[in-house]
Amino acid sequence: MEANRSICPVLIVDDDNDLCLILERVITDKCSVHVEHNLRNAEIYLTQLEPSIILLDNNLPDGTGVWSIKDILKDHPAVKIVLMTADDSNGLKEKAIREGAVIFIAKPFRASMINEIILSLCPELRAA
Repeated sequence: MEANRSICPVLIVDDDNDLCLILERVITDKCSVHVEHNLRNAEIYLTQLEPSIILLDNNLPDGTGVWSIKDILKDHPAVKIVLMTADDSNGLKEKAIREGAVIFIAKPFRASMINEIILSLCPELRAA
């Protein structure tokens, strides 16, 4: 599967180190993965490389993911953003989708859910 890792690069933006390690382990066999722990470093990374998918936490040390979605998509319209949060209120979910997130997932979630999301957003991985 190593040859396919460049098909669908993923950026994880979350300040929870343990969650990032788990997500990285789940995704790495399918895609290349890069992890950042705050919005500022994620912005710097995005000036250099453009992932296919961003797994974006909502509550970060330097801001909220939901308020960053529009800015990210303005400069990177092809990226698919998945907002991850422990706050699963309808208001936040609606705002995230309205801002441009393709998927909203509430924490905690199963690793298998992340696999399903990655495969649904990058169907070319199924054929690879």
